[in-house]
Amino acid sequence: MKKQFYFFGLILLATITRAQVGINTDNPKSTLDINGDLTIRTVANVETINPDHSFLIRDNSVAGDGAIKEVSSNYLSQRNTAYYATRTGNWSLLNLNLGGGWQKLSLTGTSDTKLGNPAIFNNGVYTATKPGIYMVNYEIQFESGVNVELLGGKKLGLLKNNSLWEEKSFDGVRLAILFLEIASIPVTSSSIQSIVELNTGDSLTFALNSNGLLDLGLLTNAKVNLYVYRISH
Repeated sequence: MKKQFYFFGLILLATITRAQVGINTDNPKSTLDINGDLTIRTVANVETINPDHSFLIRDNSVAGDGAIKEVSSNYLSQRNTAYYATRTGNWSLLNLNLGGGWQKLSLTGTSDTKLGNPAIFNNGVYTATKPGIYMVNYEIQFESGVNVELLGGKKLGLLKNNSLWEEKSFDGVRLAILFLEIASIPVTSSSIQSIVELNTGDSLTFALNSNGLLDLGLLTNAKVNLYVYRISH
């Protein structure tokens, strides 16, 4: 008799353990289904977020039916997408085979990375690891001013998946009196700031149009700065 009691007790315990419990609902959809508010009085405080952390969200879709789900903190972090590279002089231009004089920079993640993952930048090309909206900055700085006539018609270019996204001509400030030009202030830098939407695997190429430039050293002796980071999903 005792053995039968223990046997049925174990069956009952297993049934309770596997049961779905509903609070304010007669039709629970999960192990614990709460139809109402939930209050948590005390939780541990976390000063910094790392990949070991995650967030809980509520799925309000029809299929989700209000279920609580987990999201990795990496989804909210922009650090994995931030990239910064720079080099002063000793760089060159590589043919893009796109025509029109466009060439990409020889900067590469292996030697020129200051912040970020070197593997996502190679020969002037940044490859997105996550989809989202990205902020981009691309600048060339000259140690001393260069006369605008020497750089006339030359451009910085930003290409998305090998299609021109943004371009900026080198320029200088010209002084004139009564429409008579009297001076040109030499160019000290030129830059592109842009916002672009990228999917995983999309590329951004940092290029330069040097078509017709006799002294390429004017450019390749300059300092190049570029950075890319995701600003939203």
